[in-house]
Amino acid sequence: MNSFYTKYIASTETVNRAKRESLNKELRNSIRGKENGYVARLGEILVEKITGGILKNTYDYDLILKNNLKADVKTKERKVDPKPHYEVSVADFNTSQKCDIYIFVSINTKSIPHAGFVVGWLDKDDFYRKARFCKKGDFDSDNNFTFKADCYNLSFAELNPLKNLINYATT
Repeated sequence: MNSFYTKYIASTETVNRAKRESLNKELRNSIRGKENGYVARLGEILVEKITGGILKNTYDYDLILKNNLKADVKTKERKVDPKPHYEVSVADFNTSQKCDIYIFVSINTKSIPHAGFVVGWLDKDDFYRKARFCKKGDFDSDNNFTFKADCYNLSFAELNPLKNLINYATT
């Protein structure tokens, strides 16, 4: 796995906040909708705490970072800690979001307490230049996964480490 991926343990307070803030909320821009609301919110809260950003939670972006970047957090629920060959995804119906960057998070919901992994980030335009398109129903034999929606996928190795985000600014 990339040496720059970062693991965080979600505190009871953070877990409770994510559950409370996601209760019965449908996620318009989520492959799994309401089912993934808690995990998505937990990823956003972890990134807020780590970066010092301000949660905005709009359709177009989730946070505004200190350098005024609009970041959308893309969180995947996992039953294990992320592995080096795993990938990040952005659903095809999210390509028009008006964010500057994507920050990718994996949450292991089988670990107690839940472990969150910030696996990296990428400028939105760079993501689409590098990612491969996958159709709903396609089978990814490398990851033993069938796609639930059309999406763009990219390997962890293509992402920037979180520590580099502080020095990044849009031009």
